[in-house]
Amino acid sequence: MPRVTLQPAELFASKAWGFSQVAVSPPGTIINIAGQVAWGADEKSNAEGLEEQLRQALDHVFVAVRAAGGQPDDIQILRLYIRDFQSGTDADRIGKVLTDVFGTDNPPPSSWIGVQALAQPEYLVEVEAMAVVS
Repeated sequence: MPRVTLQPAELFASKAWGFSQVAVSPPGTIINIAGQVAWGADEKSNAEGLEEQLRQALDHVFVAVRAAGGQPDDIQILRLYIRDFQSGTDADRIGKVLTDVFGTDNPPPSSWIGVQALAQPEYLVEVEAMAVVS
């Protein structure tokens, strides 16, 4: 079936970079979210430090999920790509942000993947997500 893509006004226009911000698979139950970073619609970094960038990236994930008709509770999985990941120290910082945002009762599963670099040198973390709506 053809893919339906969305471009929330709050996120930068990504098609010029070869990808969509949001893809909804008909009949609209699975929502795949492109990797989100602390880069606003103005194509500028809007946060510094790992924790602040992660919070901003998660906010962008929520914008994308809502644009596709879902809610943050519909997120089924997160994939975090962390530049120059430092085991222990960064894990503690990431865990704190995720528990602040999602709580500890029913947070989505996540994978944390350390990478050498991301698309822009100022990016410290990138978050992909998949959500399912009924």
